[in-house]
Parts: sequence; structure tokens; C-alpha cells
Amino acid sequence: MWDDHTEHWKGLSVIVIRGHPITVEYWPLLYRYGKQQQWQGMKNKWNDWQVVIERYHQGSPEQFWATFSAKGEHMKFTTIIQKLHDIRMSVDSRLAEQAHREFGATFDTHFTYRRGGQEFVMTKASAVAKRFIELTGKGLA
Repeated sequence: MWDDHTEHWKGLSVIVIRGHPITVEYWPLLYRYGKQQQWQGMKNKWNDWQVVIERYHQGSPEQFWATFSAKGEHMKFTTIIQKLHDIRMSVDSRLAEQAHREFGATFDTHFTYRRGGQEFVMTKASAVAKRFIELTGKGLA
């Protein structure tokens, strides 16, 4: 029930508005409208599910469970989230290293952010990786 544009959608949801089931994908829009405090409590879990579903849709269910199973058993949700977090950190780290290599002496020019009217060079691997992808349109080479 994450989205309504894949073969997994069966037209069912725990939230129904005027007869229309609302997929989880759109819950932030609902909860931000007049229920901001309630959304703050759900936001982290929603983000976790978004990451899992994104990974699930990258391949087949068999590929997903081949990655997220141990000793013939599917991993628990929390373990999957931790593994995805570890993978993301590793990818971000490698992309940040690649950005430093490719941009060399001009790194400090391209990888900056502004805060309080001042400009700083990015140091967080996740921020560098995101900017690297924006600038080059590529992931790991």
C-alpha cells in the first residue's frame, strides 16, 4: 500500500478519504495539513519505510530477500533499516572520495554551503555525495 502506480497496489489502505484509499506515499501531505505534531511522531518511521520500498523496487522480491535474509530467514525491519543505512554510508563515503579525486584543487569551490551569511566547505560525506551526483549526474565509477 506504499504507492498506487506499481503492480503491488491492491486498492486498499488504512486511510480512506471520501471512498478513495490513500497510499502511504502521500501520508506526509495529509499529516502536514493540520496535524503537524502528529506527523512529527510518524516522520522517522515513514522515512524508514520509504528507503525500504525504494530498495525493494530496485529489483525483484527475490533479489531483495536474497540481500536481506540470513540463515534462510528474512531479516527483521530494524535490521534491514540498519543494513540499508550502512550501505548508504559506504556509498556516500566512496562518492565523497571520488569527488575529492575528480575535483581536486577546485573541490572547495564546488562543494560549499551557506549558513548565517557565511560560506563553508562541505565535510559530511552524505552532503558531498549528493552534490557530486548533482554536478556530475553519476554515482560510483
